Amino acid sequence: MKVLNQKWSKAIRSLFTLVLVLTIFSVSVPSKAAAADVTIGTQTFTETKILAEMYKALIEDRTDLSVDIKTDLAASSVVLRSIAQGEVDMGTLYSGEIFNGYFEIEDTKDRAAVLRQAQEGFDKLYNLKWYDPLGFENTYTLAVRPEVAEQYGLGTMSDLEEHAGNMSIGVDTTWLERPADGYPAFTKEYGYTFESTSPMEISLVYQAVADKMVDVVLAYTTDPGLKEFNLVTLEDDRQFFPPFDASTVVKKELLAKYPELDETLSLLIGTIDADTMTDLNYQVDVNKMEPKNVALMYLVDQGLLDESKLPASVMNPDASPLQKFGYYITENASYLWNMTWVHIVMVLCGLGLALVIGIPLGIISARYQRTGRVIMFITNIIQVLPSLALLALLMVLVGLGNATVVVGLFLYSLNPVVRNTYVGLSEVNAGIKDAGKGMGMSPLQLLWKVEMPLSLPFLMAGLRVAAVIAIGVATLAPLIGGDGLGREIYAGLNQRHNIKILAGAIPAALLAILADIILGRLSNRFKIAK
Repeated sequence: MKVLNQKWSKAIRSLFTLVLVLTIFSVSVPSKAAAADVTIGTQTFTETKILAEMYKALIEDRTDLSVDIKTDLAASSVVLRSIAQGEVDMGTLYSGEIFNGYFEIEDTKDRAAVLRQAQEGFDKLYNLKWYDPLGFENTYTLAVRPEVAEQYGLGTMSDLEEHAGNMSIGVDTTWLERPADGYPAFTKEYGYTFESTSPMEISLVYQAVADKMVDVVLAYTTDPGLKEFNLVTLEDDRQFFPPFDASTVVKKELLAKYPELDETLSLLIGTIDADTMTDLNYQVDVNKMEPKNVALMYLVDQGLLDESKLPASVMNPDASPLQKFGYYITENASYLWNMTWVHIVMVLCGLGLALVIGIPLGIISARYQRTGRVIMFITNIIQVLPSLALLALLMVLVGLGNATVVVGLFLYSLNPVVRNTYVGLSEVNAGIKDAGKGMGMSPLQLLWKVEMPLSLPFLMAGLRVAAVIAIGVATLAPLIGGDGLGREIYAGLNQRHNIKILAGAIPAALLAILADIILGRLSNRFKIAK
């Protein structure tokens, strides 16, 4: 028993030291997102990312402030919520957002009136400064392939009335539920519905219609996919879709704290027309340039930034794919390093909570069978919930950000820890427990000095599974306003940019493999002969 206890104590010390060192090392790495003076939030579509990079470059060039960009916040409603909750300070929003039920409005499609209501309404609601428009409108439109337009004689949206019942439409996932300008209101205004609707990320609808997976798509008027796939846009002859003038929106508290920002943020007002924005989007989505590089090139062309600010990848556009990957890693090394460590910290925090709570629950489950069945049932239910559904539910209950991600990782890590603790304790030989009792051990001493040491290999196996699951689930963090390597993966998917996808996916995969190897070796080291 003495040897057993010595090995158990050594195992606990080693495991505790490992977690402590990794946690301290992780949180000691400066977090760019946490240290930034200004945080800009973007939606999933490209132009908001280009504009965010423009403002980041202008702010850091003309002030002493540091800027972080939080990408892929799903939709404008999430950006607004992130600003209201203090997750981000500013972003690009569109005047037509007023039609989504935030406050009472005058029912009008006049661009000036819609803009005025956006500026006044969101000032009162969230204390935001809604700047004058950047110069372009990005509203909705319907688009079809040229042969479809010719076959059915389509020129306006009303022309679809006779044919929509036999056609499928691909739409942005958020459009189906929008109250004022979404699908339900559209069908009421135009008097027809499509045979089927296929919700998907807006960046995927153009490929879908080009591949004939759908017949019609909902598009944004500045999207380069319209040009890339030679699609025909249909006139909104009933003027259903409201104006969507793009503007920069900033928390007034930020402007009060940093007054120098106001002049910098006003530099782009009225300078970007729809054709220019479409061309910039085309450079990213079709030519696969980085939003940052496209933004910097535009600012240099406009005389707003010195040419010396351009990175090497812009100066060598004919580089090979491998060279481009190297350029990307080099130019974004600090950002990628930061996101990797944020990923690790979130996983460690989730696993730590799972160990602290899961081990006692496993002990209770082993001691009290009826209570154990309830605990196992609950943790099993949590485990089988789709990860995206669970994170979405937590976003509603807890809010946006990394803390919500940690809660999700904790919940997903709980079942392997509880179950393996329970199994490990249940597998302890009854004769060994009787021997401990014969030596006069109390139930607590028996648990600590006999049962837990013998169940440690099972616990380590559970931790090993939980770690790999947590690393994978953490890549979904951007969908609820979190950070980590998922930022790169989702940005790459939205832009159909393989380099960005690989820059996020490879480190995430390596983290999972490394965690499995380390915990596997620790498990072998901690094995105690029964």
